[in-house]
Amino acid sequence: MCQQVAGGEKVWGHPTQQGTVLYLCLEDSYHRLQDRLLDITEDPSENLYLATHAGTLADGLAGQIETFVREHGRVSLVVIDTLQKVRETCTDNTYSRDYADLARLKELADRCRTTVLLVHHLRKQYDSDPLNRVSGTAGVSGAADGTFILQREDRSSNYGTLFCTGRDIESKELKLQFDPMSHIWECREDEETARSVDEEVIGIVIDWLHDEKRFEGTASELLEILHDALPCELRPNILSRWLNKHRGMLKANGVSYTLGRTRDSRTIRLSCDGNDANDDISWSGAASKIPSPSSQPSRAAALPGISRQRPGTERCPPLP
Repeated sequence: MCQQVAGGEKVWGHPTQQGTVLYLCLEDSYHRLQDRLLDITEDPSENLYLATHAGTLADGLAGQIETFVREHGRVSLVVIDTLQKVRETCTDNTYSRDYADLARLKELADRCRTTVLLVHHLRKQYDSDPLNRVSGTAGVSGAADGTFILQREDRSSNYGTLFCTGRDIESKELKLQFDPMSHIWECREDEETARSVDEEVIGIVIDWLHDEKRFEGTASELLEILHDALPCELRPNILSRWLNKHRGMLKANGVSYTLGRTRDSRTIRLSCDGNDANDDISWSGAASKIPSPSSQPSRAAALPGISRQRPGTERCPPLP
């Protein structure tokens, strides 16, 4: 995943924001990391940095990461593997302690305007609710913006389900398979199947508007028009929420959208002329084509040897 994000490649069919990636692999050696990277790619991205040592939450970790972000500009992802390696040794295993530790990392991510991904362990005992399998109290998942749980069919299985849930995403499950040749977990569903239902519905709305050019009415009226083309039954409030969620997708395809309110209902205004729907719009205009998704080309660099690490990558910057 670090290599894919650093190169701007898709992860399981989903686009990523290309940028610098810092992987704190705190249970590994550089020799093991080099072997693992060679299994994955012959051209690792020059945006990927590795470190096998870092401070703890009580001993300068935040300052080290903030220094790295200042020195490297746009940092898209910081991975801490594992969470336990940066926590204090403590006998306090309460909810408040778990929540406080995760909240500090959440605040760090907000300050650095980046994503911090924490690798954490699962309980050995099975539970029908995947969230209950996260090691520790509910404070671990409660403080995080999102939780991704990989649950394999059995310990030695190459098949698993990734449960995804969070504050800003709709819960979903991805069926994954580990490829022993590429050493990568790959999505078992093709890209069309894996595409989220909300994006599929918005795509149908865009296609229809490219022909019709405009719509003004309620979400119920729009659902009646599109009923036969939709992949599932939808409630009007869900359609309104999805239109609002995917404003960027609409705009990228030349569709203007506003949501107004009358005394009796909410009114949707859509136009395919590319103008802002708040303006005095002209409802005529040429339809634009939906761009096909494509991943950005990755920037490659020669695989660094263990003795040829880039300056500053042997460990995080020293503490002041």
